[in-house]
Amino acid sequence: MPLLAAAQFSDQVVVAVYLLGSLALGIVASRFFRSPKGEGPLAAGESDSEDDYFLAGRRVPGWVNGISYAATALNADVGPTYCGFAVVVGLPIAFFYLPRFALAWMIAAVIFAVRWRQLGVRTGPEFYALRFGGQRTRFVRVYSSLFAVCVNMAPWIGAGLLGVHKIFGPAFGIDDALAADWGVTDPKTITLSIVLPVLMIYVWIGGFAGVVVTDVMQTLVIVASSVVLLVSVLWMHGGPAGLTAAIEASLPERSAEVLSTWPVWGHRVLGPMVVLAWLIVPTVGRGGSVDLEGQRLFSCKSDRDAAHMNVWAVIGLFVMLLLLTLPSLGLLVNHPELYLAEPSQRETAYALLLDEYLPAGLYGVALAALLASVMSTISSHLSYGSQTLVNDVARQILPHASFLAPGSKGAVWAGRVLMLAILAVGVAVTFNADSLIGIAIVLAGMYGATATVYWGQWWWWRVNFWSWLTAMVGGPCVYVLLGGLTAGPVAISGVLSAFPAWAEARAAGESAAQGMDMLQAAVGMAITFAAWVTVTLLTRPEPMEILKTFYRRARPMGAWSPVRAACVAEDSAWTPPPEGLLIAGLGVAVIGAVAISAGVLAASNLFVGRWAEAAAFTAVTVAMGAWFARLFDRRMGQLDADSAGERR
Repeated sequence: MPLLAAAQFSDQVVVAVYLLGSLALGIVASRFFRSPKGEGPLAAGESDSEDDYFLAGRRVPGWVNGISYAATALNADVGPTYCGFAVVVGLPIAFFYLPRFALAWMIAAVIFAVRWRQLGVRTGPEFYALRFGGQRTRFVRVYSSLFAVCVNMAPWIGAGLLGVHKIFGPAFGIDDALAADWGVTDPKTITLSIVLPVLMIYVWIGGFAGVVVTDVMQTLVIVASSVVLLVSVLWMHGGPAGLTAAIEASLPERSAEVLSTWPVWGHRVLGPMVVLAWLIVPTVGRGGSVDLEGQRLFSCKSDRDAAHMNVWAVIGLFVMLLLLTLPSLGLLVNHPELYLAEPSQRETAYALLLDEYLPAGLYGVALAALLASVMSTISSHLSYGSQTLVNDVARQILPHASFLAPGSKGAVWAGRVLMLAILAVGVAVTFNADSLIGIAIVLAGMYGATATVYWGQWWWWRVNFWSWLTAMVGGPCVYVLLGGLTAGPVAISGVLSAFPAWAEARAAGESAAQGMDMLQAAVGMAITFAAWVTVTLLTRPEPMEILKTFYRRARPMGAWSPVRAACVAEDSAWTPPPEGLLIAGLGVAVIGAVAISAGVLAASNLFVGRWAEAAAFTAVTVAMGAWFARLFDRRMGQLDADSAGERR
C-alpha cells in the first residue's frame, strides 16, 4: 500500500489554501515582533536588524515559542513512524516518547533556560567564546556550527523535502509520467518547485518571526486532523469500552499486553530495559548545549518566558503525539496481524488508518497536517542554520568584515544567502536520500555519546577545552568500537558483536535490533563520560580569569567552589548565586515530568474506558502540577529571572 492515496480536487483545494495561508501569515509575521528603535546594543534611534530577523526582536511570548518548538519536533515521518510503533506496542506507546522528552525538556526548562537567556548570546556555539579561553574558541565555534548544519540540519531538511514529495506525489499524481510531460527526469523536481517558493518566501521575508507564527497555525492544523481521526475511531467502535472489547476479541491472547498501561517485560519492541535506555540517552546532556531550541530561548521577551518555553513545548508535543498514536489502536481490531509486524510492514499502518477511519471529504485536512509537520521542521532548520553560519562561522573567519557587523542589515543579507546554500545542500540530499541520510544517521549516532560533556561544561569548573575535544573525538571512536561500522567495501566488527548474548538479542528481529542500538548508545555514553573526565583531571583547567568572567556572567550551578571563592575575594560586594540550586532544580524537573507523564497516562486510560485508572492519574496530574507550578515560580525568583516588561 502506498503511503497516501490520491486526493480529490476538493482535497487539493484545502492543501492549496493551507499553503497560501502559511505564505500570507509568514510574510506579515515580522511586523508583530520587532525591537523598538533605541533598544539593544546599537545607537539610539536604530533597531537591531539582526535580532529582528533571526530572533524576532527578542519579543516572542514563551507559549508561542513553545508551540513552535513542539511543531518543529514533528516531521513528515512522525505520523507513519509513531502509528507504526503504536500498532506493535499498543497502549504503552506513551513510553516511546515520555522517557525521551518529559524529564529532558523539564531539566532544560528548570535548570538551563533562564541562564541561557541571561547570557545575552545569539547562538549556542557563542557560549564557548565565554567558557573557554584563547583563539581555540574560534575553532570550537566553527566546528560546532558546521557540524550542526552539515550533520544535524541539512540531511533532515533533505529528509523533510523527501517527505513532502511522499505526500504530494501520490496525492497530486506527481509521478514519472508527469515528470516526462514537464521535461524533467525526477518527479521530485515538480514537488519542490511547488513547495519551496512558498516556504522560502515567508522565511526569507519574515525571518524567525515568520517561522514561529506559521508554526502555531501548523500546530492547529495537526491537532484538528488528529482529533477527527480519534473521534472517528471511537465512534466506529462504540466508544472507549467498545474499542477495548473489540481489541480483546481480535487479540484474545495478547490483549492484556496491548491494553496494558505500563511496558510489558519481555516485549520484543518496547520492554522496560529499552524504555530505560530511551530515558538515559536523550536526557543526559539536555539543555547544556542548544541549537534550534536556543533560537527560541534567546528570542523570548523575558527570562520567565524562556523557562516557560520548554514547558509549553513538552505539553504541546505530548498533546500532538497522543492524538497521533491513540487512534492507531483501532487498526488492531480489523488487522490483528499488525501487532507482530516488522518495521517494513508496519509502515502501512498510517495509510490504513486514513483509509479506514478518516471521514469522507476530510482527506485534504490530513494532507495539510502532514505538510504542516514538514514545513515547520524545514523552516526552523533554515532559520537557525543561517543564523549560526553568520554568527559562528562567517564572523570567526572574517572578523573584520564590516558587512557582518553585529546588528547590521548586512548580517541579515549574509544570512539569507547562506540560507540558500543550506537549502541547496538539503535539496542535494533529497535527490540522493538513500546514501546521504544513511551516512548522516551514522555520524549523528557517533556523536551522540558526547552529550555528557554538555552538562559538565555548565556544572564543573574543571572542564576545559581538552575535555570537550576528548568527548568530540572519543564519542565517535567508542561508537565504532562498540557497534562496528560499514562504509562501502570496508566493514569493521564491533566489540559487542563478540558477545553471544548480544548477537542473539540483535538477531531476534529488526525491532529487537533497534532496541539493542539504544542500549549500545547508553554504554557508549558511559565510556565516553569516563574518558573525558579522566582527561579533565589530567589537564589544567581554563585560566582563572576566564572562569571568573564566565561565572559572573553565566552564574552556573554545581561544582564551582574555587571560582566562586575567587570572585567573592576579588569583590566582596558581589552577590554570588545561591548554593544548592542544581539538586533542587533536578527535583523540580522530576516533579514536572511526573505531572505531565501522569496526564498522558490519564488520557491513554480514558481512550480505552478505564475510568478508575484515568481518575487516579488525573488526580496525580492535578496534585503534582500544582506543586510544580508553586516550585517553578519560587525557582524563577532564585534564578533572578525577569518578567515581561522588566529590563536589567
